[in-house]
Amino acid sequence: MLFNTKSLAGTKCCCRYQKDYIARADSRSESATLECIKFYTDGRIRFEQHCYGEAACCVFSLWAKDVDETGTIHWDFPSKGYYDANVLPHTLNRIDESGYLYFDDDCRPWKLSAELDCDVPAGYSKWKMFLRRILHY
Repeated sequence: MLFNTKSLAGTKCCCRYQKDYIARADSRSESATLECIKFYTDGRIRFEQHCYGEAACCVFSLWAKDVDETGTIHWDFPSKGYYDANVLPHTLNRIDESGYLYFDDDCRPWKLSAELDCDVPAGYSKWKMFLRRILHY
């Protein structure tokens, strides 16, 4: 199956998908972390893991340039710093009729949580997105 990350990004800056831990009866009903993946209109992908609670923060984030024709995401692993490759989605298996994404043969879907106009922490300001739209790049 051929996946197009630009179509997953929506029409603005990016679409943010969150992993749903409540989809299976035998899965944990609450997780200590929140995983999300963002697909940007320029084709790039960003994964973020956040922790909950009083010390809520971003645990780590990674970038990928695109998804290949088999659905495999090629992450840009840093030479230094923390990341947990076990929580990263590796292969996009399918997209169901509701628009939910399924990675690595897991039955827990990644649901669309927001379509963003900009994503300043990731380097996509409103000004940059405005220029991308008028210059069509």
